[in-house]
Amino acid sequence: MGNKIIIAGKSIGLFGMETALSQVKPLVARHELTVRQGAEKIVDLLKKKNYIPPSAIEDYVNAFERLLEGEEDSTGAKAIRILGPGCVGCNKLEQLVMEVLAEQGIAADIYHVTDRDEIWRYGVTRTPALILGDEVLCAGPIPTKAQVQAWLSERL
Repeated sequence: MGNKIIIAGKSIGLFGMETALSQVKPLVARHELTVRQGAEKIVDLLKKKNYIPPSAIEDYVNAFERLLEGEEDSTGAKAIRILGPGCVGCNKLEQLVMEVLAEQGIAADIYHVTDRDEIWRYGVTRTPALILGDEVLCAGPIPTKAQVQAWLSERL
């Protein structure tokens, strides 16, 4: 995920963003907070350690709403994540995804997540896993090229 988000077209670094997201995302997922309330809570948490100009608070809330809704990752693009420790299967899935993106002419950010805690946050128990936004597309067996083509063409 990183500690940057696009606010009004600019990449902004925020201290503690991953922690705030990990605290609030489950509340939104369980419908304990609306997406708007979750975004406002994230901004409130971040204001404790970052300077957020009062005139820009609405821009921050809007950016975090988009992020919580899974519309984009923190850099403003759809995030593709390969989850796994860096084994042969994980690397093969990453190469397959890059190959399909190149063939389809789609620009996307690919993150290879190797941290076990981060992998568990997605509820993934088998790797490699392919994540688009916050949606787990597969976990365990490596999908076929045709499956990856279909998933990416439908969702990107």
